[in-house]
Amino acid sequence: KTQKLQSAFGGLRTAIAGIGIGLLAKQAVSTSANFEKLNVRLGLLTKASGTFAKSQQIAADAQRAFGLSATEALEGITDITARLAPLGVGVEDIKSTFFGFNTAAKLAGASTMEASNAFRQLAQALGSGRLQGDEFRSISEQIPTLLAPISDELGVTVGELKKFASQGKLTSDVVLRALRKIESDGGESLKALL
Repeated sequence: KTQKLQSAFGGLRTAIAGIGIGLLAKQAVSTSANFEKLNVRLGLLTKASGTFAKSQQIAADAQRAFGLSATEALEGITDITARLAPLGVGVEDIKSTFFGFNTAAKLAGASTMEASNAFRQLAQALGSGRLQGDEFRSISEQIPTLLAPISDELGVTVGELKKFASQGKLTSDVVLRALRKIESDGGESLKALL
């Protein structure tokens, strides 16, 4: 009986392993297809500016600098390019936005999920021209290290930012300047952290 039971469990183990390998393969194919779609989308977004190769390099640099997966880095660059390029924001400012945000997120100790959610909110805010409402609230809760550089840009205290946000005074230009400052000033702190 013991031998039959061991044989049955051995067969069950083989079946479970087969299912696991199948799921892993399906996930790998899905990730690869998503990565390809992101590349195609980025290519379309950068066609007019001719910055596709530069944008891909920014994603690769971000992957190394922040420990992101290739797909996460490419998705972030693609999403922020989709929001900012139509507004006339150049590839260097797009890089500063992505690197500045990720530097602030790492320094804040944000989880991958928190950073992803906050970045989505930031991209939406920058695309609309101002950081306010739910987007401001989400970013201030998840990545509070963004607030001091923004308040410095406006010459106000961090406490006054909520009022400024409700008045629509946290424009994309202000936020982009703050993110550039975080990118340049936060580099050494980020190196020490990582």
